[in-house]
Amino acid sequence: MSLNKGLSRRSFLTLGGVAALGSAAALAGCAPQQSSGALADTGSGAEEAAELKTADETRECDIVIVGAGGAGMWAAVEAVRAGKSVIVIEKGADVGTSNGSIAGGPFMVGSKLQQNANIDFTVEEAFNHIMEYAHWATNAAAIKRAVELSGSTVDQFTDDFGVATGLRPDNYGAGHDSVRCNFQSDPTDSKTQAKGVDRMGPLQEFIEQNGGAFIFETAGKRLIMEDGTCVGVQCEGENVIDVKAKAVIVCTGGFLGNPDMMTERFGTFVNPLGNLLSVGEGIDMVQQVGGQVSTQWGIAGNEFSGSNQNANGLWGKGNAAFSIGIYGTLLVNNEGRRFSNEGKFANLPLALGGAISLVGGQYYAVVDQAYVDGLNAGTDPWTLCGSDAENWRTGMMTLKDKPLEDVQANIDAGVEEGWIFKADTIEALAEAIGAPALTATLEEYNGYCANGVDEQFYKPACFLQPVAEGPFYAMQYEPSAWVTIGGIRTNDRMQAIDNKGLAIPGLYVAGADNGTLMSAPYCDYEGYSLMCAYSGGRMAGMNAAEDVA
Repeated sequence: MSLNKGLSRRSFLTLGGVAALGSAAALAGCAPQQSSGALADTGSGAEEAAELKTADETRECDIVIVGAGGAGMWAAVEAVRAGKSVIVIEKGADVGTSNGSIAGGPFMVGSKLQQNANIDFTVEEAFNHIMEYAHWATNAAAIKRAVELSGSTVDQFTDDFGVATGLRPDNYGAGHDSVRCNFQSDPTDSKTQAKGVDRMGPLQEFIEQNGGAFIFETAGKRLIMEDGTCVGVQCEGENVIDVKAKAVIVCTGGFLGNPDMMTERFGTFVNPLGNLLSVGEGIDMVQQVGGQVSTQWGIAGNEFSGSNQNANGLWGKGNAAFSIGIYGTLLVNNEGRRFSNEGKFANLPLALGGAISLVGGQYYAVVDQAYVDGLNAGTDPWTLCGSDAENWRTGMMTLKDKPLEDVQANIDAGVEEGWIFKADTIEALAEAIGAPALTATLEEYNGYCANGVDEQFYKPACFLQPVAEGPFYAMQYEPSAWVTIGGIRTNDRMQAIDNKGLAIPGLYVAGADNGTLMSAPYCDYEGYSLMCAYSGGRMAGMNAAEDVA
C-alpha cells in the first residue's frame, strides 16, 4: 500500500504555504541534532517559551498534533471523530516512519481476539501488575484508562480500518496464552506483518476523510503561548509555519535520535534501533513553557541481541556474535567485574535487560571455546544450557529447536572488526580488554559453575556455563533501545503540568514524550510501550476534543 495524501512540500506551496524537512533520509544516517534544553530546570509560565520567529504562513484549526506516530495518529482519529478540525505535523515523509507504525504489536486486555480464544485477562489483573512493577511511581489513573482502552484499540484496527490482527504467544511469562497482538494477515507467516504505511495508511485516510490535514516533512519547534495558555505551535520546514489552535498535542516520539541527550540521561552511550527523527524536540518545547519532566528514565532494550556501534550491522538477531550476550552467559563491566544476575537479562531481555545494560554501560560477554563449539555444532542455546523450562522460559519459547548458523564464522568476523576479543589465556584476554579484574572474576565464577551455585548473584544453575577451555572470547556490547522512556509529566487527562501540578491550558502530551505511563525498568508485558502510545494518543485526542468543545 502506498499512501501520502497529506500536504507534501509541493502541494502545500501550491496552497501558499510551506513545508519541508529532510524526512526519511534522516533515518538512513543524517546526524541527529542536539536537544537544546532537555535537562534544564524550567519555571512555569509563558515567559520561559523560546522566542518565536516571524512566520511565513499561518493556519488555524481546533487541535494541532505534533507527530504522526502511534500516539499522534490515534489522537487525530479521536479528535476528528468528535467533529474537530485537525492538523497533524510530521517530520517524516509519510505516516510510516515512526516506531508506532513498525513495532511488533501492542499489549492488550479484553480484545475480541482474546475473548474469542477464551483468554480471561482482566483490566484489574493487568493494572495491578503494571502498578506493582512500577512501585506505583507512575500515574495510576492514566494507566487504568490506557489499559481499559487497549483491547478496543486492537479491535478497531481490524473492524474499522481493515488492518489484520492476531494473537502473539506469551513469550515472557505473563500467565496467559496471549497478552499482545500482531498485525499479520497470515498467523503462521511473520512476513505478512503490516508495517509502515500499510498499518497507518488506513487511519490517515479516515482522518482526511473527516476533515483532518497532514503537513509532512515539517517539524514542530516552539509552542505559542498567550496568557499562560498554549494556543498553537510554530513549525519549520524550508520556511516557518504558525499553526494556531485551541489545543496542542505533542507526541514527537521521545529522544532516541539524540545520542547526547541519551548519554546525559542514562550515563552511557546507547545504540538507537528505532526512529532517529525523534530527537527530544517535543520534550524541549513543553519544558520551555513550564512543563515538568517525569521521574522515570530508561529504555526498552533490544530483546534479540547485544549491539556494538563498530560492528557490521550494529546488531543481529540469530547471529551468535551478538546474541550470546542475552543467553545468560557471564557478563562483566569494563573493569572485568560482574554487575548483575545474567539470568534476569536472559528471561526479560526487553524489560530488565535494557535496565541491566545501562548499569553495565560498555560491557562484555565472556565465553570459552567449548561454549562456542556447542553452538557451532547445532545445539540451540536453550538446550545447551540444560533445557531448563522453569528457569529459562523465554529461552524455551524463543530459542528451542532454533540452532544458530555460522556461529564460529560470525564470531571470527567480530574479531576481525575489532569488537570481539580472542585470547589463548584468561590473563591475555583480561589484558586485551583492559580489565585486570577479569582473572579473579573468572576464577570465582568457574568455582560457582563447578558447584552449581552462584553465590554472588544467585542466577539459576542452568546459566552457569564454565569459562575454562581456551581460546577465550569477550564480546564487547553497548546498550541498545527501540524507544526511550521518560518525558513530560502529565495528569490523567494527558495534560502537561507545571511545577505545582497544575495543567497548562491547551497543552497535551502523548507517546514517548509522555513521562506518565511508562516506568523504568520497562514493564515486563510485551508490547507495553506501543499500548501506551496508542491508548495515550486516544486519551489525549478524546480529552482535547472535550476541552475545546
